[in-house]
Amino acid sequence: MNVAHAETTPWGPARSVRGGRIVFKELLRGEEKTPTNFSLVLADTDVTFKSPRHRHNFDQIRITLEGSTNFGPRHNIEVGDVAYFPEGTHYGPQNQELVGAASLAMVIQFGGAAGHGYMSQRQLFEGQERLRVYGDFEGGVFRRKAAAPDGRMNQDAYEAIWEHQHGRPVEYPKPRMTEPVHFRAAHLPWVEVNGPGVYWKELGSFSERNIRIACLKLEADAVYQPEPQPQEQILFIIEGAGRFGSGETWARHSAVHLHASEAPSMSATAATEALILFLPRF
Repeated sequence: MNVAHAETTPWGPARSVRGGRIVFKELLRGEEKTPTNFSLVLADTDVTFKSPRHRHNFDQIRITLEGSTNFGPRHNIEVGDVAYFPEGTHYGPQNQELVGAASLAMVIQFGGAAGHGYMSQRQLFEGQERLRVYGDFEGGVFRRKAAAPDGRMNQDAYEAIWEHQHGRPVEYPKPRMTEPVHFRAAHLPWVEVNGPGVYWKELGSFSERNIRIACLKLEADAVYQPEPQPQEQILFIIEGAGRFGSGETWARHSAVHLHASEAPSMSATAATEALILFLPRF
């Protein structure tokens, strides 16, 4: 089990392969070059942030914590909403100016069902610096000084970095969904489970890899003993405080990575709500 706390994790420098200002606080990261590699960050997105319409070769989940996060025309992730961006599915263009204010969100990026894995934040920004020799990054696009072997002058910024780092063209999984899945999570009911003061909310399960998104709520002094699971899990504490059976503590905006079959008990010292992601099972 790995536990990270937002209050003791510093913000990184303001940098982005897209357009405008965004600052990340990386709380958790997985193992590079594995199909379940992941990164969990807090993203402080300035009103200037923009991104062209694009897609990923990985999966992404976002939950807005403060403000409102735009991800396309007439599409805003409000506080408490959860949005799932499946691999291969286009979305955008993003324009935070449409909201008119900055936002704070939790973002998990992870390898999706196709098994292509996820390029880490370290690899991403390392590749960006290497590519600056050959062109400029503007508004989410890499603009070359000279044409690539295939004749392209302009290319999606992330895609250009991925291909530079891997030495081959990026392969996008065929989209299984036509749009991101946007949950108004507050509208889903809580179901009491596993003892008094313990509640569960199932948002969705996706693909043959059993990618699951759920929410857990504990009343103050409630104790939750989860069942061991055959896949890795990530917990993000939206609000609350408590202690795991191992002695590790959680607080507001703590993040937890559980390995397969890890199932520590959770004892809440304050009312707690958490988002839970079950990473794909390979």
